Amino acid sequence: MLTDMFSGLGLLGGTALLYMLIGIVFSTIAVVTPGLGGLFAIAIVLPFAFQLEPPVGIALIMGVTVVSGTGNTITSVLYGIPGSASGVATTFDGYPMSRRGEGIRAVAAGLTASAIGGVFGAVVLGFALPVLRPLVLLFRSPEFLALILLALVFMAFVGQSDPMKGLISGGIGLMLSFVGLEQSTAAQRWTFGQLYLWDGIALVPVVLGLYAITEMIDLIRQGSAINESGQQEHWWVQMRRGMADTVRHWRATLQSSFAGLWVGMAPGLGDAAAQFVGYAQVAKTSKNPKAFGTGTVEGVIAADAATNSKEGGALIPTLAFGIPGSASMAIVLAAFLAFGIQPGPSMLSENISIVWMIIWILVIGNLIGTVVTLAITPGMAKLTELRTSLIVPPILIASIFGAFSASNAIGDVVVMIAVGFLGWLLKHNGYSRAILLIGFVLGQLLEQNYLLMMRVYGAGALTRPIAVGIYALTALIIVVPLLKWLYRVVRG
Repeated sequence: MLTDMFSGLGLLGGTALLYMLIGIVFSTIAVVTPGLGGLFAIAIVLPFAFQLEPPVGIALIMGVTVVSGTGNTITSVLYGIPGSASGVATTFDGYPMSRRGEGIRAVAAGLTASAIGGVFGAVVLGFALPVLRPLVLLFRSPEFLALILLALVFMAFVGQSDPMKGLISGGIGLMLSFVGLEQSTAAQRWTFGQLYLWDGIALVPVVLGLYAITEMIDLIRQGSAINESGQQEHWWVQMRRGMADTVRHWRATLQSSFAGLWVGMAPGLGDAAAQFVGYAQVAKTSKNPKAFGTGTVEGVIAADAATNSKEGGALIPTLAFGIPGSASMAIVLAAFLAFGIQPGPSMLSENISIVWMIIWILVIGNLIGTVVTLAITPGMAKLTELRTSLIVPPILIASIFGAFSASNAIGDVVVMIAVGFLGWLLKHNGYSRAILLIGFVLGQLLEQNYLLMMRVYGAGALTRPIAVGIYALTALIIVVPLLKWLYRVVRG
């Protein structure tokens, strides 16, 4: 094993290391640009990577991939605008902290937790590939469906003063995700005769609408800067406090890292699900769950630790079974095949040096990506003190560009604006934009797994122990608060 480890490290020397660094910097720039995100960065570098030798090309692609969720922390915390869907949960507590003048602290805490999660995922990937194969193969459509429902219910009952409003928000998100052609029959659903809606509503304009447009509307109405306090501690003091927070909340860091790892291992759940599950699990076991969503640093850690640990988890089914664990891993899988490398059991023997090179990239890339992102944080934090008339126009322009670039359709810009006003109404009436987005992200996955489950298993899905166990846990989350409420009513 040690021989394989050092062989992989040897492949990462020289040219491969240089291209990995290029990938890290490019990915960071792309992710902090609203609407672009990690998938955009991976897609851009693919044509260049294919012109290189396989180890060098893979180093470039993996350099982009492993930090695709890191740069999200800056825009999610400082401006309340996630660079992509995988940075949404960070806004729940990060943006309120930024408005209190604690933006750099939140960014430092999130990035440190993200680095720890990334290294954790890499270590687990290195030692667990042979062991976890039977476990991963136990998960099929009934288990995936149960996990999705669990995530939705978790979020509705965590950090919400009114769980019913949380469920309604999630329901709106699910309804929006069902717009377009039905997957099994191609029947039109709520397309209103518009060809643009046949493919459904794109994710990027929804994310930008709910966060960028909604927050800009509020800033215009208030006429204040993002940092309402107008003051903040010196950036170095805040940065040290943020790093120390990950140690102080070490349970949250590890718990979220575990959650991201497991979600990443489940093929098809996608990049965005990891942070939602990690955030929900930490909030559910926290000593102060009601603080989540109001600006607690524990919430930032809970979201960001899972963001990068999922990459190690997603590589397990990708490398061991040839099953992509997420959208980004699907692109990585296609790249392997283009280089003539066949993921699967044979990869663990014939190309074990490549596997260990990837593990080294996960470790080194996360550390370097964190340092690069931390270095540009103080400068970007200064922008939060600018008055509204200076900060709103460039953010709106960047958002319009990001929405249009998703599919080069003007309809995406219209959807972004419409969803922005919807988000503003939700925010000011006590409904959760975050849960709406979770419902939207998971809606298509829920439908896919439901249809597949009914075709393959039918009623037999209820006899699968893992799925039944997850459903039982979901039921407990709903029933226990109701029993507590009934108990209080009966007592008086």
